[in-house]
Amino acid sequence: MRKTPLQQVNEEFSNKDKLVDELLGLIKRPADTTKDEMKKKLRAQSNRKLLILLAREQKVKKSYGNRDKLIDAIVKVGRDKTEDKTYRKRLVILSTGQLLDLARRYRIEK
Repeated sequence: MRKTPLQQVNEEFSNKDKLVDELLGLIKRPADTTKDEMKKKLRAQSNRKLLILLAREQKVKKSYGNRDKLIDAIVKVGRDKTEDKTYRKRLVILSTGQLLDLARRYRIEK
């Protein structure tokens, strides 16, 4: 039988706070948001959403090292060299999930 998100969080992290702390180390927070504000926002999310976010961020870290290297890989494959700067600016705005989808589409997923 499949475990519920609450069971998964309790089994792997013992509580939601430890999961949120691990996520804070992986995600890049907006410049205008303090660490406490970000922690509060993450605590308000469902366990399922937090587990999905953790899996996505761990995949980026394992496969590419960080988000910037993922963007570099997409830019290298995606466009001509003349449009690098504008294309990169557009990619920086996208979420990590959208970037991973682009990597899948360009078949550069590791």
